[in-house]
Amino acid sequence: MNHKVPVLGVCVGMQILAKNSDEGRRQGLGWVSGSVRAFKMEKMSAHLPLPHMGWNDVTPLAGSGLFNGLEGDARFYFLHSYYFECEQQESVAARCSYGIDFSCAVRSGNVYGVQFHPEKSHHYGALLLKNFADL
Repeated sequence: MNHKVPVLGVCVGMQILAKNSDEGRRQGLGWVSGSVRAFKMEKMSAHLPLPHMGWNDVTPLAGSGLFNGLEGDARFYFLHSYYFECEQQESVAARCSYGIDFSCAVRSGNVYGVQFHPEKSHHYGALLLKNFADL
């Protein structure tokens, strides 16, 4: 029997789910089609400090059970200088804005990834982790 156990990558754990990264030459797992990109100051609409550190609003997209109960109110804690660029829009589970709009949560089948830290995100993170456990 083929069991598809849900997997959740957090922060760098999400980034390793990609095929590759601007940070190095080694391949990622490729479990979610996409690449990890570095924030580039010249591409950002505002000169914001890097790394992106602190609380930010997250906009969940339809279809991801991770964000049940958080559709209108999702704030999470971030600490990163890279973001996940999905090859397929259906893999984007949530978006965020920090100088540019970027994917902050991804999904492919039973594989999920979040760029933020749910364990540091108070009741928002607790609910997201509960939703993941319920999957």
